[in-house]
Amino acid sequence: MKRILTALVAVPILIYIIRCPNPIYFDLAVVLSTILALEEYYSLASQSGIQVYRIWGHLCSLTLLLGFYLNPNNQSMAFLLFGLAAVLFLVLGLRNPERLNQVLPSAAASLLGMAYVPATLGLLILIRSQMETKLQGGNWILFLLAVVWFGDTGAYYIGRALGRHKLAPLISPKKTIEGSLGGLAASAVAALLTKKFVLPQLPLTHLFLLAGVLGVVSQIGDLAESALKRGAGVKDASNLLPGHGGMLDRLDGLIFATPTLYCYTKLFHL
Repeated sequence: MKRILTALVAVPILIYIIRCPNPIYFDLAVVLSTILALEEYYSLASQSGIQVYRIWGHLCSLTLLLGFYLNPNNQSMAFLLFGLAAVLFLVLGLRNPERLNQVLPSAAASLLGMAYVPATLGLLILIRSQMETKLQGGNWILFLLAVVWFGDTGAYYIGRALGRHKLAPLISPKKTIEGSLGGLAASAVAALLTKKFVLPQLPLTHLFLLAGVLGVVSQIGDLAESALKRGAGVKDASNLLPGHGGMLDRLDGLIFATPTLYCYTKLFHL
């Protein structure tokens, strides 16, 4: 019930933010979500026994998002920032010569955090800003969220009702093949609904194929985050969202699906 109530409160607010003509509200929502999800990632890394550079990691991530916001048509600064961040994290590891065995894992985990959270969620800013109109970009984001979250919800409830065969028992014991297939079916339903309300100009078969790819990719993202939690020995990334766990738990599929949609829009709709 908590899962449903949280969604009923959050979804209308999110739709308003996405479709609002002023992009600043959407961009701030991306920034806030990134900060929360990245902090949860850092907590998972720490609980796995890896020291991470939280403050510097957040500063580099915010700089990356600012670059996406200021110059959405040129991502060369993003590549430069990743190079500089790698150097920075290695230099930070030199501050403690007695723990040189932690230099590589600390720098690698901190840099992975940048690639895993802000570099992927930041693409939402690019998708919305690079379309011909902000409304069109917002419609694509609504399509993405519907496909990912319908799929996640379908997998959860169908898996609970019909799940018999384990999908990846060592990573996530409760996930089942039946739930996975149910999630893909729910993603197809999301494509049908968005065809009617937000993307009527696209062929339905086209949207079904894209929804299928995004559905598979988002489930892989879910498993990847489950592996991080399994390594840290926790059930949820945090208790931020009642019934959903943490922000990272809510965004894990979106983190993997967003780059996929961004590549699609770059190739076919920009």
